[in-house]
Amino acid sequence: MQAAPQVNVDETSWPMPAKRGWLWTAVAETATCFRLHLSRRQEGLKALLGATYRGLVMSDRLATYDLLPDRQRQVCWAHLVRNVRALDERYGAETGWARAVLAQSDTLFFAWHLYRGGWLDRVGLQQALLPVRYGLRDLLETGTTSPHTQIAGFSRKLLRRWGSLFAFCGSEGIEPTNNAAERALRHAVLWRKGSFGSRSDDGCRFVERLLSVRATCSQQGLSLFAFLTEAVRAAWAGEPTPSLIALSP
Repeated sequence: MQAAPQVNVDETSWPMPAKRGWLWTAVAETATCFRLHLSRRQEGLKALLGATYRGLVMSDRLATYDLLPDRQRQVCWAHLVRNVRALDERYGAETGWARAVLAQSDTLFFAWHLYRGGWLDRVGLQQALLPVRYGLRDLLETGTTSPHTQIAGFSRKLLRRWGSLFAFCGSEGIEPTNNAAERALRHAVLWRKGSFGSRSDDGCRFVERLLSVRATCSQQGLSLFAFLTEAVRAAWAGEPTPSLIALSP
């Protein structure tokens, strides 16, 4: 996972033996890794990706990810849209600012869908998003002077991370949303609700490994049952267990 050129990362709460912990996930092209850690801060992220990860991380705007430079990060636009909609519900009729930002995001996703559908190439996507870059920047700079503290704070934070908003324009394999990591966590959330978390260190390791194997088998089109059966057979026979990394293209 630490060698992957880009990963989608997300986290969710998970009861652990000592106290509430966090289940982290990193989704690469052909593999997914889960890691339980007591921290939702940088220690948890480093436990997942290592302290020297050099690839690009797609994530939400949790402050933990601020340790990454802009060149290594793509902020999730779906989360940004949710944030702006909340601002619109509170201040929309009064300022119109949030609706103007939402109009820019609509243009962005329209261009992205044209690109995904083959109607635009990479250069066409970049050109289509130039007005969004300029329009959004102007709106954020205006937002910093808003008398409403939430709008002003939101604008300042996005301007500080401006370089992480459009990484998806320049590189293959990067999307403007973090949907891959959110999807990876859905099964884990259902498991947590039914099991109430883990009560031992061995239980934590079991959760990490089974979730990682399940998700990776799905990505590679492999049978989870067949893989686990072969792993148990190999262990009983004293043979090396099968490797999903070795099977990755």
